[in-house]
Amino acid sequence: MAKKEIKNFVIIGHASSGKTTLAESLLYNSNATSRLGDVDKGNSNLDFDSQEIKRKITINLSVANTEWNGNKLYFIDTPGFLDFEGEVRAGVRAADNAICVIDPSQGPDVGTERFFEVAKKKGIPIIFVVTKMKTFDGDIDEVISKMKDVFGGSVTPIQTPEGVGEGFSGVKDLLKSTEDESLKESIIETSEELLDKYMAGEEISDKELKEAFKRGLKNGNIYPVLFVDSKAGIGVKELLDFIADYGLTTFESVREKGVLNGEEAIVEPDNENIVLFVFKVLQEAHLGELFFIKVVSGKMEPGIELLNTNKGKMEKISQLYEVLGKERKEVKSLLPGSLGLVVKLKETKTGDTLATKKYPVVLSPIELPEPLVNVAILPKTREDQEKVMEGLNKIKTEDPTFYFKYDTELKQTQIFGLGEVHLDVIVSKLKDKFGVDVNTDRPKIPYRESIRKKAEGFGKFVKQTGGHGQYGVCNIRIEPLPKDQEYEFKDEIFGGAIPNQFIPSVENGVKKAMERGVLGAKVVNVRVVLYDGKYHPVDSSNFAFEVAGSLAFKDAEGKADPYLLEPIYLVEVRIPEQYMGDVMGDLNARRGRILGMEAEGRYQKIKAYVPLAELYRYSSTLRSITKGRGTFTMKFDHYDEVPREISQKIVEELKKEQESE
Repeated sequence: MAKKEIKNFVIIGHASSGKTTLAESLLYNSNATSRLGDVDKGNSNLDFDSQEIKRKITINLSVANTEWNGNKLYFIDTPGFLDFEGEVRAGVRAADNAICVIDPSQGPDVGTERFFEVAKKKGIPIIFVVTKMKTFDGDIDEVISKMKDVFGGSVTPIQTPEGVGEGFSGVKDLLKSTEDESLKESIIETSEELLDKYMAGEEISDKELKEAFKRGLKNGNIYPVLFVDSKAGIGVKELLDFIADYGLTTFESVREKGVLNGEEAIVEPDNENIVLFVFKVLQEAHLGELFFIKVVSGKMEPGIELLNTNKGKMEKISQLYEVLGKERKEVKSLLPGSLGLVVKLKETKTGDTLATKKYPVVLSPIELPEPLVNVAILPKTREDQEKVMEGLNKIKTEDPTFYFKYDTELKQTQIFGLGEVHLDVIVSKLKDKFGVDVNTDRPKIPYRESIRKKAEGFGKFVKQTGGHGQYGVCNIRIEPLPKDQEYEFKDEIFGGAIPNQFIPSVENGVKKAMERGVLGAKVVNVRVVLYDGKYHPVDSSNFAFEVAGSLAFKDAEGKADPYLLEPIYLVEVRIPEQYMGDVMGDLNARRGRILGMEAEGRYQKIKAYVPLAELYRYSSTLRSITKGRGTFTMKFDHYDEVPREISQKIVEELKKEQESE
C-alpha cells in the first residue's frame, strides 16, 4: 500500500459525548467489524477491559484500523473523563489528525475544550463531529454558535443536517457544490491569493476551493463540522468519505521533533532509518506487556533490532501486529503513519523511542498531567504486601500518570492519580488482575513543628554497672531560624568539656529527636548550639552522647514554645463564571486564602492557598459543584502555622498514632 494512503486519527471529547460509539460505527460501516459494538451492553470492540465493561466508560486508549476508498485508516479511541487525561495526551501525541466529538445536547464541555487545546497545541487538523443527532431536537445553529464562542471563528459547518431528532435522516454535503455562499467565503478567507481574486470579481474554481480548504484544515484556519448519528449509522459513511479525502498522512502532517546527537532534529517520514514511538504499554495476562507503536519513519519489518534511544539498550522486534481493540493480526510490515503493536521488549516504556543504531534520535516525550489526588492503601493481610507492590509496579508501567510510594515518615503506602475515579480504578485493578484486596484510608499529613523562642536543654545518660558503664552529659541551646533555613548545628564546646570524637554523636541524637518532636511531628527551622557537657574517660561512648543529645533537645524544645505547621498548597481552579460564588465559598470553608481571580476565555481562574489537610476529595466536591465543568491544579507552596483551635486536636491525634506504633 502506498505511503500516501495511510492516515490516522485520534478521537477526543468530553465524557459521554459518544466517542467510542462513533468509533464502533466507523468500523462497522467500513466492514472492519461484523457487528456494531455497544458500550451500554458491554460488548464494545474498543472498551474491552473488565473495568471499562463494569463502569461503561473508556479508561484506556484503544486502537483500531479499517480501509475506505483505498485508504488505510487508523483510529485511537480515548477516554473523556479528565481522570484519564494521560491516555488522551498519549493518543494525541501519536496522531496526525484529531476528530473532536460534540454531544449537541451538552455542547462544548470542559473536557472537549481541554482536549481540543492539546490537539491544537500539537498543530494537527481538528475535525468536529456532532453526534447523537437522532436524539437532539434543539437548534443546531445555536450549537454551532456555542462552538464558535469556545473554539473560535474557524469552526465551519461543511454539512447541513436533514431533519432534527427522530426526523434526522441524512446530511447535505456543502463541499460538493459551491451553492453555500457562507462556506465558500469561509474557505476564501483562509487564502490571500483567493481573497484577492474574489475581491477582483474573478471566478474561483471548485478545484481551487478544495485545495484552499485542505490547506486551511492543515493550518488550523478551518475546523470543519460534520453531523452523524452513530447508532443509526446516518452520516457515518459521509464522514468516512471526508476523512479519507481530507485527512492528512504522516507525510503531510506536522513533523516529529526530537534530539539527535545533542541537537534538535526534525524527523522526516521518508527517512530510510526506522524510527518508532511507543505511545502506550498494556499488560496482558498471557503475553505480558504489549507495546503500541507509531511508525514515524522507515519501513518496519519483523526481525529487526532497534536501539531504545532513551535507555541506550537494544531491542529485537520479533513480531508485528495490527490491532482492532483486543483483536490482533500479525503483519509483515508497517509503513510511516501506521499504528501497530509489538511484544517482548525488555527495557522499553511508554514515551520511549526505538530507532536504528546509526540514527539514534530521541523523540519528544508525551506531556503528561501531574497527579492531583492521593489515598493511602493497606493490604487486608500482611501476606498480600508483596503482591500489592508487584501489582502497583505493573499498573505504573501501563499508566505513567499514576505513581505510588511508601512514605517512611508517615508509615503509609500512598497512591497518586488524576482524580478519585482514577484511584478507584487502580484499587479495583489490584483486585481483578492481581487478586489482592486493599483497604483505603485518608492520607496522613506531613505536619512539621517549630519553636518561637530560645531555650536551653540538659541531657544526661549515665549508667554505672559492673565493668564499663555509660556516661554522657550535654548542654544545648536552641533558637528559631528563618523559614528558608531548616536546620543548623553549632559546636561551641571549649576546653574539651566534650571530646571532639563524641560531638557528632550528640548531633545524631539531636537529629533523631527532631524526627518526632514534642508535638509529634518533624522539627524544622531550628538552630542547635552545643555549648557545654561532661564526659568520663572510661565510661563515655558514642551511644551515651547520642542519647544525651536526644534528651537535651527534647528538654529544650518543650521550653521553647513549640507550635505546629501544616503544608499549604497553591490551588488554581478553572470554572465557568456562574459557579464562582459556590466555589469560593467552598474554598473559604476549607480555610483557603483567595489570592486573586482572572478571566481565561469563557472561564474564571481562582488562585488560593489551601491547607493540604482540607483538600482531601476536593476533586469530587468540585465536580459536584460545577457539574463536571471545573478543573484544578495543586502544588505544594510552603508551610504555615496551624490555627491554635485546630492544632490541639491534631497534636492529640499525632500522640495517639505514636502510642499505637
